[in-house]
Amino acid sequence: MSAETFDRPYVISWNLTYRCNLSCEHCYLDAGPKKNRLLHTENFSDRSELTTAECFKVIDEIASFAPECITILTGGEPLLRRDIVEIVRYANSKMLWVVVGTNGVTITETLAQILKAEGVRGFALSLDALDAERHDKFRVVKGAWENTVKGAKILNSTGFPFIIQTTVGKHNVDDLERIAAFARDDLGAKVWNLYFLVQTGRGQFVSDISAAEYENVLRCLHAIQKRYLTSMKVNAKCAPHYTRWLFEQDPDSPALKSFVGGAGGCPAGTHYLGIRPNGDVTPCPYLPLFGGNLKRTSLGEIWSSSELFTRIRARSSLKDRCGACEFNAACGGCRARAYGVSGDILAEDPLCSYQPGKYSPELIRIGGAEYGHLASLTIEWEPEAQQRMQLIPAFVRGMVIKRVEEYCRKESITVVTVQALEGIRARMPGPRVFGN
Repeated sequence: MSAETFDRPYVISWNLTYRCNLSCEHCYLDAGPKKNRLLHTENFSDRSELTTAECFKVIDEIASFAPECITILTGGEPLLRRDIVEIVRYANSKMLWVVVGTNGVTITETLAQILKAEGVRGFALSLDALDAERHDKFRVVKGAWENTVKGAKILNSTGFPFIIQTTVGKHNVDDLERIAAFARDDLGAKVWNLYFLVQTGRGQFVSDISAAEYENVLRCLHAIQKRYLTSMKVNAKCAPHYTRWLFEQDPDSPALKSFVGGAGGCPAGTHYLGIRPNGDVTPCPYLPLFGGNLKRTSLGEIWSSSELFTRIRARSSLKDRCGACEFNAACGGCRARAYGVSGDILAEDPLCSYQPGKYSPELIRIGGAEYGHLASLTIEWEPEAQQRMQLIPAFVRGMVIKRVEEYCRKESITVVTVQALEGIRARMPGPRVFGN
């Protein structure tokens, strides 16, 4: 895996603030009221936040180094920043794809309309149970469930696409199918993301389910994906070993995905990075290690030259079961979870129960989506068709262009037109998300 393979990030998760109106048990940022903070180590000691002007400088750097990057503005609770509309407006003016990650508690119809007008493409809201009491206990604030559901319904009524995000744990492991159904049928979510716990931040103090129990979660997730194939996109998050599970159980699944360059199923430091409220840059928001700070070092230098980013890309140097595994290049394990449990970003992912050696490495051929391809055209495209591709996020655009051209060659189509694109899209099983 060469450094040249990863010339830029395609997705950036930017924690704008430590402030939050909830105090979630598993928060990797240890955000929220001071009285509820649990972490006092060096990597959580600087809780300062960038000013509006400093945020604008960061946006300039992102736009220059990673054009059209999906930029997730999150927290803490980003809507608590008084300058959130200014930040969104400026990021949109620099052609970034702005998504807001929020708990949904403070969303109003007026705020939703303002953010939509300023260029927000979509929202991501967290919902962890159907039972309000259980959700509120996990989020440590009474009334959180009611307000989040209200926020989701406001977004749906205003035509704003949004994602529902659920972290699986002991509190909801038996309710996942019902939560997914509620997300689609009652709230109108376009996407349901199921997150697997990463034991960093306050997450290290949360009692997790076992690796064997997680295998049953993967089985349940697969059934949910099949059920909502045409109506709601369902993703596994922080679970790269789901690729191995699908290879064994459903090798033709459209849910199979990976990242180019041998990054496997974990994009940390290869296609993805996180920015802390004070400007510290990490390969993954869940990973409390930093390659530099944007007040002192450029984003390009941190991405290309920092020891941390260089080391996390050394997937051929993974240790223990991840190092020995024949699914190394297709999966690679979660690097943040490995660190959270062992203190080593190259250690094995403790959530995976697989014992390497069952298959010959030569037999491991993973199909499905492969993110991070360069968006290069190899046949003629009509200008209108090229413009249509700009509606697709940059991190998947190259893959889509590649597939479109493969289809056109197969059908002896010499020029890609809008009509050809519409015909191809009509054959795709998945729902439309964020206008694509």
